[in-house]
Amino acid sequence: MLRTWLTAAFVALTLACTQAFAQNETEEVWILLAAQSQASGGFLQELFDENDELLERSSGRYAVLRPGFFRWEIDSPDQQMIVVSGTTLWHYDIDLAAATRRDTTQSNEFTPLELLAGDSGELRSRFQAQRLGPSRVRLIPTFTQAGFASVDIGWEEGAIVAMDVQDRSGQMIKLALSPDQNSAPLTAEDFDFVPPAGVDVYEPSDY
Repeated sequence: MLRTWLTAAFVALTLACTQAFAQNETEEVWILLAAQSQASGGFLQELFDENDELLERSSGRYAVLRPGFFRWEIDSPDQQMIVVSGTTLWHYDIDLAAATRRDTTQSNEFTPLELLAGDSGELRSRFQAQRLGPSRVRLIPTFTQAGFASVDIGWEEGAIVAMDVQDRSGQMIKLALSPDQNSAPLTAEDFDFVPPAGVDVYEPSDY
């Protein structure tokens, strides 16, 4: 009888410790996002279909300044830039010499990259977090405007280094980040964008 009780107590204690650890892991991702006021570095992005076949690969650099500033520069296989500054989003296709300007307040769809630049307190209220393993958490959106089914976030030494995005069609985007070490402080001016001379500029109403 005593052995049975001890076994049951051990199992209950193990479950309690596991649940507490899982809660600590899921809590850590929100603390990490809140503390990461700025970040920059390189990235490698790969898109896979529902059969895990590689469809495309791109690489470049990124920069984030919370809240509301973001720059995503693709340098291979083509050259493109996405810049978010406050409520303005620019998509600049360097090869086509064309830039599109959008008002982010008019967009209903939430993208995974907004996790890097959005307000951490607001994000926390819009996602359910599940622990996947050490320093790895899955975020599942609880709102209909999300353009994806889930995103797995991994981090090392206080920096986000991986984001695996599962979209609603079965495709997977795997994003590997290589944060800069001891980078210079970013300011809002680093995210100013003025289309170069000769570039065609479009608004959503032009389509």
